[in-house]
Amino acid sequence: MVIQNMKNIFRFTLSFLFIFSALLMWQCRSAVDHQEVAEIPLNIVLQPEFAKGFIVSEKDGLATLSIFSPWNENQLLNSYILWPDTLPLPDSLRNSDVIFTPVKKVAALSATQWSPLLKLGMGNIIKGVSESRYIQNKEMLDFILEGKTTDVASDGVYKVEQLVAIEPDLIMYSPDPVGVAPGLKQTNISLLAWPDYFETVPLGRTEWIKVLGLLVHKEKEANQLFDSIASAYNNLKKLAAGTKKKPTIFADKIFAGQWYIPGGNSYMAVIFKDAGAEYIFSENGSTASFPLDIETIFNRAKHADFWRIAQATDQKYTYELLLAENELYKSFDAFQNKKIIYCNTGKSAYFEQGSLEPQKVLADFIAIFHPELLPEHTAVYHQILK
Repeated sequence: MVIQNMKNIFRFTLSFLFIFSALLMWQCRSAVDHQEVAEIPLNIVLQPEFAKGFIVSEKDGLATLSIFSPWNENQLLNSYILWPDTLPLPDSLRNSDVIFTPVKKVAALSATQWSPLLKLGMGNIIKGVSESRYIQNKEMLDFILEGKTTDVASDGVYKVEQLVAIEPDLIMYSPDPVGVAPGLKQTNISLLAWPDYFETVPLGRTEWIKVLGLLVHKEKEANQLFDSIASAYNNLKKLAAGTKKKPTIFADKIFAGQWYIPGGNSYMAVIFKDAGAEYIFSENGSTASFPLDIETIFNRAKHADFWRIAQATDQKYTYELLLAENELYKSFDAFQNKKIIYCNTGKSAYFEQGSLEPQKVLADFIAIFHPELLPEHTAVYHQILK
């Protein structure tokens, strides 16, 4: 595969370092000559098209899954040799980090991990999940009700005894910049960091299903599913790109005294752009949300056409409830014109399914921004607040 840019070259180099380390009992090396590394052939087994957080490479018969740090692209969070469980593990790899495939039992601590496994027909291997009280997927709820899946974490606290009891081959977890939680370390079970939510391109988040496909030997199914999603998303993106009018939009609201808005290169900003809208803060280069004082936001967004809000609530959310939170909200044109786009994350399964269905998220916004393009669309996650 042709390497498209220097960042990919650097990623390939990092992947090689971990493979070479595996051949030497995976001992740490403090420095490696870049030119020397570049001259050694390396086969890329899985080079993602959109995702930036992983790569799968092969050298001398060893396939390695490398997960990159979302905070420092010069570092790896995890690197594992993928080894068929039908073959005996060589003595030279006894001290290596190895994932035996296909993985037969997992603890998936995020919905973005177990939801794709359900899509691949592998729900039977999901032995542990977290925060089951928030889960909406009926299939997963049935697994939990029947005792096939156990809740092993709640409110950020890991239930070590339950984790150990289910005996997973692998625990997939959302990484934190401060390091791995002590509760996870105590299990002595293989840990696989899963920073998919740091992907800023919608299809990048979806593409992590390919990693799961490799782990459970469902590569063909995972690739086909991703290709169908990518095709639908890109067709919608192309449809919206042809529009001449680009309505303006801003997002979120005050929470705990702070108003965090999506960065100009964030996941949400990309969705807005792909749906044919102009994000008010698009010039900001951040990929994450950042705080701004309400005066600045008001001055920039007062006359925006739309306002997107996402939150979980058990009651019907209304303009009256929003106004009760802050009187200033009524001064935005989007409030006055009833152009607030609302997503009830507690009832729409947005956090469970949204990253696996970016084409549906995109379609919602296109139907709102440009209703003439999708006149028959039925809202899935986002709709105009009534």
